[in-house]
Amino acid sequence: MRFVLTLIALAISFSLLVAQVPPQQTTNVPPVLTVPQGAPLPVAPGTPPPPAPQAVPPGPPSPPGVPGIPVAQTIPLQTLTAQFTQARETALQLNKLLLPGKVWFMRAPGGELEVKAGLTYQGVVVALLRFDPQTGQVLPAGVNPHVYTGNLALAEVKKSLSAIAQRLKILPVAEFLEPEACWSFPVTYQNFIVAHVKIYYDGIHVVQDYPANQEMSFYGQ
Repeated sequence: MRFVLTLIALAISFSLLVAQVPPQQTTNVPPVLTVPQGAPLPVAPGTPPPPAPQAVPPGPPSPPGVPGIPVAQTIPLQTLTAQFTQARETALQLNKLLLPGKVWFMRAPGGELEVKAGLTYQGVVVALLRFDPQTGQVLPAGVNPHVYTGNLALAEVKKSLSAIAQRLKILPVAEFLEPEACWSFPVTYQNFIVAHVKIYYDGIHVVQDYPANQEMSFYGQ
């Protein structure tokens, strides 16, 4: 009996000892980012603060409204789908008809330096290309390098623009833009979407890029 009580006491002592040992932490899992909701994310060490926004030069007057009907829902779905084949053919015809336009520098509202070039059709801008202000590389659509200074000369961009325009490809797919009542077809260059061309919902008319046309007329070189 005494031997059994001794074994029970030893078992209880061992259990208490194990409970006091802290669990071993795993070091191979990534840490959890403990940032309160709405608080800014931490900045990587060594990241310089962004420069103060610079004065933005006065821009061109507001462009006129894009031709179209006020409410796109008044266009029957059957009409849109029936005209899409013609719109696609019109867009693909532009593959060999887009010409290099002028090139210009601008400042974005945040002070970033922008380099742009217009692609023209029948004398008006129908698509817009953007370039890295430091390397002159064509930027994929949606990419903003947030560059505030650059040594890129516009002459370098103008020199390469003709070759770039010849290698652009308009894809036979599109999304419909309600406010402008037109189909938007992506323009690709080296496996990236770099611009869009717009075809009116009737499938026949090419819609010019009014803001880009205004910018090129004011700043283009």
